[in-house]
Amino acid sequence: MKIILMRHGDAVYSGSDGTRPLSEKGKSESDAAGKFLRSIKEIPDVILHSKLLRSQETAQLIEGVLGKTQLLRLHHGLKPEDSASYFHSELLTEIFNNKDSNYTVMVVGHEPFMSTLASLLVLRSPFGLTFNTGTILGAKCFNPENGWDFCFFVHAEYLIRLYS
Repeated sequence: MKIILMRHGDAVYSGSDGTRPLSEKGKSESDAAGKFLRSIKEIPDVILHSKLLRSQETAQLIEGVLGKTQLLRLHHGLKPEDSASYFHSELLTEIFNNKDSNYTVMVVGHEPFMSTLASLLVLRSPFGLTFNTGTILGAKCFNPENGWDFCFFVHAEYLIRLYS
């Protein structure tokens, strides 16, 4: 079982929070993340995103780069102020109820939610990791009692240098 976490790409600072689109930098970050996932053959079975536009656009761009359709799924518990602890439990239930050991869930969300969720998964603490825009983390789990192992944790600037 695998999970991929990504903070949405950089967004334009105008309008209401829910309607802020990706900036050109954010589009580049999302495109590079999709190319990275494709190059390491980590294709998610589902991409969960929030209802906020920048998260939706990030998920759509990644899906497009991966050459897949119907991966996207709106999830109402991914806003910045939502409980990462509650989502963590819900996510683990979804992942471990799936019998495919290669099942991969990608989550595109916001701060501080993403840092807390990542820290809960791989550090077993709500503190420790920080996500800049476009940052992407991958982890795998063979046994729920042993926790999650890092596969990758890559900053967007590095991905842009590699894939632009």
